[in-house]
Amino acid sequence: MTRPPVRRVVTGHNDTGQAIILSDGPAPNSFESDAIPGFGATVPWWTPDGEIDHVRDIDPASADAEIPSFPGPGETTFRIADFPPDSVYPDEAESAIFDQLDGHDEAEAGNKHSDGKHFWFHRTDSLDYAVVLDGEITLLVDDGEATLRAGDVAIQRATSHAWSNRTNKTARVLFVLIGTPPLSAAEIAEQRRASLGVGTS
Repeated sequence: MTRPPVRRVVTGHNDTGQAIILSDGPAPNSFESDAIPGFGATVPWWTPDGEIDHVRDIDPASADAEIPSFPGPGETTFRIADFPPDSVYPDEAESAIFDQLDGHDEAEAGNKHSDGKHFWFHRTDSLDYAVVLDGEITLLVDDGEATLRAGDVAIQRATSHAWSNRTNKTARVLFVLIGTPPLSAAEIAEQRRASLGVGTS
């Protein structure tokens, strides 16, 4: 199965300061899983930690760019992911997914309170904006869930979460991930309690 390409238009400036179209075509940094039919993602753009460059015409999301699966502090990743139905994932889905994403640490962090209720559970130090472009997908957290359809958005705030496609059609979701300083769920809970004066003497 071949994922539909993502058309990417990138703007820039010429040497007199006029705005121009630098490129218009399929986003070159794209991945399709060999182990999970229909699963894959395209990264139209990303920014490393530091100043955002509006001067040079360097493509940070070229076909050969090595973009981390999860952004570090100060980094941003713009990703469009396709989630096939849960039914097509292999029996060892968690290993297959996180092997390909180099995300075993994120999976371990995400499974602390999830009781193994879904193979996609993971946790990242990031603020993630998600927009469902096509299909339907359910966002699972440790205690609760919400089903999102085309046009719905989710703001994922460094929480343990999973994406479950309970339909028979692939869901396409746009993500903007903003890397944040490391802060575990336990540290967040401790700071919440301290801000309320709970458990302090």
